[in-house]
Amino acid sequence: MNSGYAGRSNLPDNLKKLLRSMAMTRPDRELISQLMLFSKGFRTAETLASKVEPFFSLCSEQLLSQPHYDFGLRALKAVLISAGHLKRARLQAGESGGASVASGDQAEQEILIQSVTETIVPKLVAENVPLLNRDRV
Repeated sequence: MNSGYAGRSNLPDNLKKLLRSMAMTRPDRELISQLMLFSKGFRTAETLASKVEPFFSLCSEQLLSQPHYDFGLRALKAVLISAGHLKRARLQAGESGGASVASGDQAEQEILIQSVTETIVPKLVAENVPLLNRDRV
């Protein structure tokens, strides 16, 4: 049913006849990113969302094509969820360990970069890793 997804399954013809076709629009990935980041406690969600969405678009356009690459909404959500976990872990470490947690735009950007590094980089082939390091979020 989801034509661009590798794990999709086709509906049998007898079921297709019972359903109507409908038009869908592309989701606004920047708005989704912004809302997810705000919900994870990021104060600079607007700025970060305006950087991470084009980053994913550039990855899908410029990195060497591989069958296991996914720079769609699923991968974007995985990065944002990971960023939320990292932010929560840093806050807890700062509260319980007495270590000061860096605040502001730079700290949140570092969290997002760490999330991209931990989520996306392990899936890349060796030729694409230098390209990703050059195009920081």
